[in-house]
Amino acid sequence: MIDTGLGKNIVEAHCTGCHTLEGQGKTAKIPNLAGQSADYLVEAMHEYREGSRRHAALQELIGSFSESDIRNIAGFFAGLPAVAPAPVSQSGELTYRRGAEVAAACTQCHGDRGISTTPGIPSLAGQQPVYLIVATQEYADGSRGHPEKEEMLRGLGDVDIEKMAMYFAAQTHELRDPPSFGDPAAGEPLTAICGSCHGDRGISQDPMIPNLAGQEPTYLVNAIKAYRDNARSHEDMVTDQTDEEIENIAAFYSVQAAGSAIEPGEQASAVIAKCERCHGPAAGQSGMVVPSLNGQKQEYLLRVMKQYRDGERGSSMMHKMSVGYSDELLEQIAAYYASQR
Repeated sequence: MIDTGLGKNIVEAHCTGCHTLEGQGKTAKIPNLAGQSADYLVEAMHEYREGSRRHAALQELIGSFSESDIRNIAGFFAGLPAVAPAPVSQSGELTYRRGAEVAAACTQCHGDRGISTTPGIPSLAGQQPVYLIVATQEYADGSRGHPEKEEMLRGLGDVDIEKMAMYFAAQTHELRDPPSFGDPAAGEPLTAICGSCHGDRGISQDPMIPNLAGQEPTYLVNAIKAYRDNARSHEDMVTDQTDEEIENIAAFYSVQAAGSAIEPGEQASAVIAKCERCHGPAAGQSGMVVPSLNGQKQEYLLRVMKQYRDGERGSSMMHKMSVGYSDELLEQIAAYYASQR
């Protein structure tokens, strides 16, 4: 039997230093509890008490509560009206503009909007954003051994690199004309093994594996030869092609349609749709105990999602779902849920 009156007394005596009696977090980093699922609140308090959620003050406090205390506290907060959502920052358009500004330095070599027309220089347009982020960070820290790029990227922060990658990933271009070398038709069957990693017709389904569709053909020839001749190293690369076969493979991939890897604003909505499977209107029907995200503090949501992504918060499922998400994408998701009633 839950006694919300006793729950209110406990909250008033022990919880209002961080949470108001109305169930609102006193700072942007403290979550709102009003209107939250009672089952979720009970489970969360159990995890703090047992130490599977790390928070020394909460572990000590909740460790002093009885099981009935915990259920009364949860019932009290669950019965409060949800806190009205506060104004949030919508950064999608600003992110895109900032990405274009950062990308301007790259377009001198990689072409307008990252569409290369210079033989031997790769296109960045429509590329997997996570792959671009990792590759750019490796150039910036010198691990890819390109001093000119290392110097050019010096001082560029991780968030700016993410914005640049999202900008390039959102670009697309028309079909390329066939190159002056190679036979695209002869190259198609030669890509059968390549497709196991790089996807059908060069559209990768793995955020860490680059798209090859629509890529600048001379760059592809040089790159594949470099892997074959051990100038580049990658254990999974097929390295037994002749020069003629490599030119045919490059010709095939270069004439494939290369759409944008993301559309501005669409990636966040796709991720939110996945979140809604558990956190949406049907929450709890699957038997899982999950929190409501609507109207929650934006800064709190962002911090928690980063912790899941980085493996600092204990949910292997959440970590696997979010491991490839950029800070900017998580900001957009947090902004969306913080704005909902």
